[in-house]
Amino acid sequence: MTALARVLIRVFFRSIEIEDGEHLPDEGPVVLVANHTNGLVDGLLLIAALRRYPRFLGKSTLFKVPPLWPFLKLAGVIPVYRAIDAVTGDHNVSAFATSHALLREGGVVAVFPEGISHDEVTIQPLRTGAARIALDAAADPGAEDLVTVAVGLVYDAKARFRSRALVRVGQPVKVAHWAEAYRRDVRSTVRAVTEDLAAQLDRVNPSFSSWAQATQLSWIAELVVRSPGEDPSGDPGLADRVHVAARLAVQQDACPESLQQLFSDFATYERDLELLGVSDAQLVTGSERRRPVLPVVWSVLKFLVALPFAAIGALVHVIPFQIMKQVGKRPTNEGIKATVKLLGCFVLFVATYAAVGVMVGRAYGAWVGLGAALAAPLCGFLAVRTLERVRRFGGMAEGYRIIKAHRNILGPVLAHRAAVVRDARSILRQR
Repeated sequence: MTALARVLIRVFFRSIEIEDGEHLPDEGPVVLVANHTNGLVDGLLLIAALRRYPRFLGKSTLFKVPPLWPFLKLAGVIPVYRAIDAVTGDHNVSAFATSHALLREGGVVAVFPEGISHDEVTIQPLRTGAARIALDAAADPGAEDLVTVAVGLVYDAKARFRSRALVRVGQPVKVAHWAEAYRRDVRSTVRAVTEDLAAQLDRVNPSFSSWAQATQLSWIAELVVRSPGEDPSGDPGLADRVHVAARLAVQQDACPESLQQLFSDFATYERDLELLGVSDAQLVTGSERRRPVLPVVWSVLKFLVALPFAAIGALVHVIPFQIMKQVGKRPTNEGIKATVKLLGCFVLFVATYAAVGVMVGRAYGAWVGLGAALAAPLCGFLAVRTLERVRRFGGMAEGYRIIKAHRNILGPVLAHRAAVVRDARSILRQR
């Protein structure tokens, strides 16, 4: 399951960053809690990114979805029956018992304590299940050193194919110091630990007042962290961008006038970019007089070598990809869109590879057919990477052309950009 998750996540996301992954203990019982905004993709990302394999608690209704059932079984997901599922009796006795057994053996039990996958910009109220599992397990012999670890999952465009993801791992927190309070007052202690888990999740997730604020501050943060002269084929690190945007949001109440000036200067710079018809990356790179030659030559050589195989990959994948592109538009929940795209493409692509293998095998023999079936996904990945490279080259060339044609007005535009960066850094220096 780890190998499968890594392949799926590596294909779906253009880049995956892991921040403070060493905080997850190498051994010992761990109750891991994470925010839940991207459906089943959240679980796959945790499996792919973490050094230890987490056993998830998942809502029982997922097991009733035929395409999901094999993946849930393969992943070892523990079914949980929620109150809204209208199931009679306490079926969660088995789920809690399984969790305690895993923790006694030094395993990792992962919970999405919000209880739902959502599209909200902030952490939703937590259910008490994670706190109860941690407190009960910590009282068992063999799990006395149990810790809770919060993980923040951040996406720049969670439902978009070839977007980026960030996994932020928080500091472990020992549960043992709650033991005495838990013996005295179960209800109050469960509530207190749930509040503590919420605080842990807040520390690893950026907090914004609205999606509009999150989007605007993220764009501003990208200007701050993008180095002048860098190749627009590479994006500024998502972790750096998230840090800057979150710190700017914290200053909303402390220095509202400074932020207002920042937003005003950013609006001016946005109008400049719109009038020029370029992106910030194109402007920054195109304004440099010295252009790196060797990286471009190396990229062109790789492109030429990959092109024949990429063409085969595009031919094999074009029909199933277009089918899933239309199907992926149907869900209204953004997190469900990513789940549908990822699992739907997996099923359709595997069926396509099998069909290619059969057709080639009938024509040229079984071994050639097997080789074709195994080569098809590799060619498909090359097609994706080659298309990305073509788009980057096209963007760079267009940017250079536009900048050259409007070099006489470049000075004021760059000055407006510098004003945005200066405003942001001034706010970041304030305490």
